[in-house]
Amino acid sequence: MIRKTLPLLLLLSLVACDRTAEPPLGSGETAEQQAAAGLGDRVLVLAADAMVIDGRHVRLANAFAPQGMPDARCWAEAVAAQQAVLMVRDRVREARAVTFTPGEGKDEYDRDLGLVTLDGVDLGQALFDSGVAARRGARRFDWCAPVSRDRTGAPPLKALLDMGLSNAH
Repeated sequence: MIRKTLPLLLLLSLVACDRTAEPPLGSGETAEQQAAAGLGDRVLVLAADAMVIDGRHVRLANAFAPQGMPDARCWAEAVAAQQAVLMVRDRVREARAVTFTPGEGKDEYDRDLGLVTLDGVDLGQALFDSGVAARRGARRFDWCAPVSRDRTGAPPLKALLDMGLSNAH
């Protein structure tokens, strides 16, 4: 059992230690340094599913991203969170237009829930389709559970299997 999981743990450790990735907010980088080139100071990415758009704190209503460190419940969740944040930052950096369509309610931190589109593409749906976010639902998706468990709200399995393989050489 250990011999089978050791290569996976090694791979996850290497991905988590990638020094070329942008540091998360709160690691000494200022908000100005994280501002996207394409949208200037209009969008600040706090997490893959939480951001500040035109001064308004918002959270995606249709996607739930994994938690990064120190709130992640396991290494797999921390690695998935890093991938999700990098994806969102790249998309924001390349985008020329952003819209926020308020939904109903607020999250537990009083952020407005709604849909975010970048150049007309639904960000929550793009995160889900890429395998780096789950559906927001009545219960929280468990990023640390075995993939063989109940997958209600889970990202597409194909996206999970393909994640990171295109970059491996």
